[in-house]
Amino acid sequence: MLLLSFVTISLSSQNRGMVLIPSGSYKPFIKGQADQLKVEHFWMDEKAVTNAEFLDFVKANPKWSRAQVKRLFADQDYLSHWRTDFVDQNNSQQGNAPVVNVSWFAANAYCTWQGKRLPTLSEWEYAASALPQGSKDSSSLQEIIANWYSRRSQVENDAAAFYKSEFGLWDMYGKVWEWVYDFNSVQYNEDSRNMEESPEGLFCGSASLNANDASDYATFIRYAFRGSLKGDFTVRKLGFRCAKTIENQQ
Repeated sequence: MLLLSFVTISLSSQNRGMVLIPSGSYKPFIKGQADQLKVEHFWMDEKAVTNAEFLDFVKANPKWSRAQVKRLFADQDYLSHWRTDFVDQNNSQQGNAPVVNVSWFAANAYCTWQGKRLPTLSEWEYAASALPQGSKDSSSLQEIIANWYSRRSQVENDAAAFYKSEFGLWDMYGKVWEWVYDFNSVQYNEDSRNMEESPEGLFCGSASLNANDASDYATFIRYAFRGSLKGDFTVRKLGFRCAKTIENQQ
């Protein structure tokens, strides 16, 4: 259950394309934390960053192109779905699709370039817990997640087309996994790139995550996936969206 605190904050041109997430709290997944974790209000991109948007970043910062990126910051599969270093994604069906095969370092650099940042794990989990618009039953969100985990399809072409949450966010589930700033705050001992479409493999070892609810299969998978990543990893269904702290937030 979400506890919300709504505030009135004007939308500036700098925050266009972002949604104001109100303050609130949510029940944490990991034992040893508070019964409810409070999250202060913040801005969040309404959709995942697309190939076309990331291309603009690469063009402005060639050191993040496939040919020039340092292996310290991205593995050999970085942007491997692009035909060339600077392929014009705006002239292809890929343009509006979520960018994938990007490392944490690259995602963080993009957010900084935009004057933003990656969301924290708590911010992402809180924001993603909002139900689809018009839904009054939490099972509707669980159904979306379960259907996504069971699919073996490629990333869809539109980053904002599947469902919109009560917070106004598009497709927190159903398209791609998303990087968070503190993804490595949960540790796991496997390489998730070999298991991204085999959630059963993640679930087998997930008891070590010390969860509050051992029956929460969907969240087990998400936390195990994050915990097995490293900052230079790239995964063909792993993208990101940006967040931004409210100015003068107390």
